[in-house]
Amino acid sequence: MSSSTVSKRSYGVDVASYQSTTVNYAGAKFAFVKLTEGTNYINPKASAQIKSAKAHDLMVMGYFYANHSSSVTKAKAEAKYAVAKAKDFGLPAGSYLADDWEQGSGNAVTGSAMANTDAVLAAMQVIKEAGYKPLIYSGTFNLRNHLSISRIVKSYGDCIWVASYKVMGRQDYADFNYFPSMDGVAIWQFTDNYKGFGVDGNIAVVDLKVSSISSKAESTNKGLESLSLHPVVKWNIGSVAVVANSKGAYVYTSSKIDKRESDKLKPCGSMWAVLGFENGAVKVGKNQYFDGRAVYVKANPIAYNDNKHAVAKIVMPNTHALDTPKPDAEKVYGLALNSKVEIQGRVGHFLKIKELHKGKQVYVTGNRAYIVL
Repeated sequence: MSSSTVSKRSYGVDVASYQSTTVNYAGAKFAFVKLTEGTNYINPKASAQIKSAKAHDLMVMGYFYANHSSSVTKAKAEAKYAVAKAKDFGLPAGSYLADDWEQGSGNAVTGSAMANTDAVLAAMQVIKEAGYKPLIYSGTFNLRNHLSISRIVKSYGDCIWVASYKVMGRQDYADFNYFPSMDGVAIWQFTDNYKGFGVDGNIAVVDLKVSSISSKAESTNKGLESLSLHPVVKWNIGSVAVVANSKGAYVYTSSKIDKRESDKLKPCGSMWAVLGFENGAVKVGKNQYFDGRAVYVKANPIAYNDNKHAVAKIVMPNTHALDTPKPDAEKVYGLALNSKVEIQGRVGHFLKIKELHKGKQVYVTGNRAYIVL
């Protein structure tokens, strides 16, 4: 029976195929187990190591070694692969699951900090949607120079698993005089040879807790699997709620979810603009609320941030890319109806299109395109 809580300043280890299938190290209260790498490698010892960690009453966690670099598409695919294996190997629902993002072995950190962060956040979102707690692992330099820690922490709070060694070689205890101070650190990997065991040593910087998922929430997640997770919305809608239950969902008249608006179920897949969140309920209108477990909420990446990335679908005929973000700008060239273009951000209600015209920054009027989330 694995532990569900670990207090801060507790020690832990992380293991891969290089270590024994027996996960039992003196003083360790938690253990990370490598699950996958990319989308075609599985740690052959993962299942046995997770089982052993549980048997020795350790809080068991997982991680996958990233090959996605700055690609959002690859990040999602790798996270989905890791999540599927985590479930197969018996990693408990609600456990911590990390994206191990570092230079080498198929992964590059040389992209822009924005693109790198977009990819990492995409992986973390997949992890969260699957019912696990997302973490990002990397060294101090990468975290500070190749990622936007502020964006990641803003989304996920204490979610940083940072590697920083005072010395190379054996260390039995973490020296907090050397702690790499930064926001959002949950776990510090302080050595690659914990107590001479030849295994990485970590220390919890905050209290760690595994939150199990109720069967009702699990049934909601199953409904999500058959649902498109990419709703289409106008650029100025902050987020949308998509009904996830296969049988539909009720709208209630208060955030207490105690009185239905009517006995008519809203259909699965229907989308609603989100106005706010109250008591775990999702507000979608005046005195209109969904039970938060009945819907999937997706945030619009550029609604309130001029520099976010997104993809837009051209929904109006005779739409042109413009050379400046002005209503009277010169037309540059036509955009095909239903075509998709990559958006780099916006200026007011004009969407900035990435290098679609000989490398020149061009624009499209926001009301002629929809953001594909």
